[in-house]
Amino acid sequence: MSDSNKLKVFLVSIVTFVILMAIASFGDLAISNTLIDYNNFFGATFQSFGEFPLALVFIISGQIAMHYASRNLDNKLFALPTFIGGLSLSLWQLRQYLKEAVSYGVSWATNLAQHKPIGLANSDAATKGLSSITMFVLWLAIYLVITVIIQWWLHSKSNQQIKQLLLVAIFASLAVWFALQVNGALKEYWGRVRPYELNKAQSDFTPWFHPNGANGHKSFPSGHTMAGTTFIVLSWFVGAAKRKYVWIAGIIYGALMGLSRVVIGAHFMSDVVFSFFLTGLIYFIMRELYNHLIANDEHKYLG
Repeated sequence: MSDSNKLKVFLVSIVTFVILMAIASFGDLAISNTLIDYNNFFGATFQSFGEFPLALVFIISGQIAMHYASRNLDNKLFALPTFIGGLSLSLWQLRQYLKEAVSYGVSWATNLAQHKPIGLANSDAATKGLSSITMFVLWLAIYLVITVIIQWWLHSKSNQQIKQLLLVAIFASLAVWFALQVNGALKEYWGRVRPYELNKAQSDFTPWFHPNGANGHKSFPSGHTMAGTTFIVLSWFVGAAKRKYVWIAGIIYGALMGLSRVVIGAHFMSDVVFSFFLTGLIYFIMRELYNHLIANDEHKYLG
């Protein structure tokens, strides 16, 4: 994308953000009360399984590190820890994703069996899951499938392409890690009650611009929306010809995730709008930093 187009997108984003946050400032509670449907299949599906882009960035990055290490076995002091680090990162992130997805999925099934709304699940401390053995087998089977697919994709790349992808993986991982830290810190500080946590009179509702301090409530900003918007970062791993389409898919996916969080009653409109644009800004800055420091020859290798 040219600098002029980046500027246009940036300005449009700012205007859109201001308008949406202004609407949310006055209409947060009314919008939630209108849209909430705890039996909504769209909302329950995104709640249970929609955070995969965040895990996938780390998994791909770990797999790239493993592949890079396997091509540099002549330097075992470097290759071995790099391989182990990549393996650990990809395994751990898949485990974290499966743990949360299975927890939400089991809650969904339990609610259905008990004739409760399927979307009722604790967004901050979901703990239900499968047995340890079942989870281990599921984790290992999915990891092996993912490894085969990614390593097959990397196998046809040149050494220079793999080196470039490793640099992309480092910046992508740092970007997502930073977004996670910022999101978590704001959640803790804002202490906003979620829509489904409101009392019957809804007297404990607070506007987005009113931080409450650490109190155990974590509605603002939306973590799921941050994870969904991370789909944008997947565009960093593809060539220039496909990057635009994956980036657009990321924008759409992040927006759908935000909408799903309002519908299922886990967040207010301002929670998801703020998270979407803040996450997008963090990824834009990190990608521009990569472009300025490293990407001079990227078009030769990933284009």
